[in-house]
Amino acid sequence: MKEKRKFNIIAVILIILFAISISPKTLQNDTFYTIKIGELIVKNKNIDMLEHFSWHSNLKYTYPHWLYDVIIYLIYNIGGMVGIYISTCIFAAILGIVFFSVNVKINKNQILSFFMTILGLYMLKSFIAARAQLVTYILFILQIYSMEKLLETGKKRYGIYLIIDSLLVANLHVAVWPFSFVLYLPYMAEYFIACLKKKENNSKIIINKNPNTKILIVFMICCILTGIFTPLGDTPYTYLIKTMKGTTTNFILEHMPMILINNIDVICVLIVLFGLLMFTDAKIEMSDLFMICGLIILMLYSGRQKSIFIIIGLICINRIISEFCNSHNSSIDKQLVEAIMRKSVIVIIIICFIIVDFCLIFEKRNDQYVDEKTYPVEMSNYILDYFKETGFYNVRIFNEYNYGSYLLYRGIPVFIDSRADLYSPEFNSGVNVFEDSESVGSFEMDIDELVEKYNITHIILSNQSQLNKVLKKIEGTKYKLVKEDENFSFYKIENL
Repeated sequence: MKEKRKFNIIAVILIILFAISISPKTLQNDTFYTIKIGELIVKNKNIDMLEHFSWHSNLKYTYPHWLYDVIIYLIYNIGGMVGIYISTCIFAAILGIVFFSVNVKINKNQILSFFMTILGLYMLKSFIAARAQLVTYILFILQIYSMEKLLETGKKRYGIYLIIDSLLVANLHVAVWPFSFVLYLPYMAEYFIACLKKKENNSKIIINKNPNTKILIVFMICCILTGIFTPLGDTPYTYLIKTMKGTTTNFILEHMPMILINNIDVICVLIVLFGLLMFTDAKIEMSDLFMICGLIILMLYSGRQKSIFIIIGLICINRIISEFCNSHNSSIDKQLVEAIMRKSVIVIIIICFIIVDFCLIFEKRNDQYVDEKTYPVEMSNYILDYFKETGFYNVRIFNEYNYGSYLLYRGIPVFIDSRADLYSPEFNSGVNVFEDSESVGSFEMDIDELVEKYNITHIILSNQSQLNKVLKKIEGTKYKLVKEDENFSFYKIENL
C-alpha cells in the first residue's frame, strides 16, 4: 500500500510537469472573443442575447459558453495574457490528474493508468488551449466516473454528481451539452440487450444485466432538465440542432471528417485494440464495445471528436487490457509497481521525463502570446490610430474569418469572426455572412459584389491570401492600398 501511495505521488508530479510542457503559450482565435464577451457580461451584469462586436446590425447571439467567458475574463483582468497561459497549464494539469485518478479507480491499476494518461495527454496536445473544451473534457471524465460508480454501488450521491456535472456543462459549453447524454447510451443498450437475452454464453463480449441501470436512467432524465437552469433560454435544447442544420461545419477544419491516415496515433491505438481482441482471449464488456465503436464513428465523422475518443475511449481500452492481464496474472500491477519503485528505476524515469519536458518547453521558447503572422497586431494598431478622431461610425471593414476575433478583441468592429453560428441563417434569419465570406475567399463571389452588398468601406487581408493577391493586381482602381506591413494589407474603397 505504501509503495502504491508513493507511486501515485510521483505519477501525479510527472503528469503535472508533462501537462505544463505541452500547454501552448500562443493563444487561439476563440480566446480573443472569449475575453471580450466575458468583459461584456461582467460589466453589464446580464446576458441580453444580442451581438455587440460586429458592425452588422440586429444580430442575436446565444452566448454558448458564457460562464467560461466570464472565468477567462476575470483571469485576464488579473494576470493578462500570462494569467491565461497559466490557467491553461493548470486546467491541463487538472485534466491529467483527473484522467489518471479516474482510470485508477475504475480499472484498479496504476502502471497502465499512468501510461494511458501520458498517452492521452500527448494525443490531446493539439486540443489543449484556452477554450471551453478544456474544462468540459474534465467534466466528461468525471461524468464517466460517476456513471460507473452509480452502476457499481447504486449510491444516489453519484447521481447528484451527474446532475451537478450536467449543470456545469450546460453553462460552460452548451454546444457539447447534448453529447453528455450520448455517453449514457452504451450502458442503456447493454441493459436492454441483457433483458432480452435468455442465456449466458462464453463469447468474447460480456453482457451485464445491472439493475442499477434503471437508477442511471432516472438521473439521466433529471440531467435533461438542467438545461433550464441557464440564462440562455432554450439555447441548450436548440443550439446543436441549429448548428447541424447549417453549413458552417462544412467549412471549419476541426468539424470536417477525420482523415485517418493523418492520425498515426489513433491508428496505433486501434491496431493494439483490435489485435488484442482478435488474437488473444481478451474479452470486452458490451457497454465498452458500444462506447468505443460509437466514438470511432463520431471521430471519423468529425475530426474534433478525436478528443472525446481519447478521454473516454482510453478508459475503456484500459479496462480491456487490465482485465486481460489480470486474467493471466492477478497481481501483475502490484509486481510492476514494486519493480518500478526501486530508486534506480525511479531516477531513470524522472530523468527521462525531465528531458522530454525540457525539449517540449524548449520548442516554444520563442513563442509569443499573439502570433503576429496569424493575427494583425501591427495593423490593428494602425487602424485604431487611423480612426482615432472619427471613430468607427459608418466604417465597415471586411476581414477574413481566421483573425476576426483578434480585431474584435482590439475593439475594431468586424465583418466576421470565429463565432460562425452568429453569422448563419440558422441563428439569425436572412443572414448569410459566413457563407458570403467563404464564397468571396474561394472566388465563388466577386469582391465587387460583396462590397456592394454590405457597403464595405475598408478591407484588411492577410498578405498570403489569394484575395489579397488579386487586389494587389487591381490596386489603384477603387481599391486603394493604405497600409501594408509584413503580414497584412489595409485597403480603402473609394468612389462608393
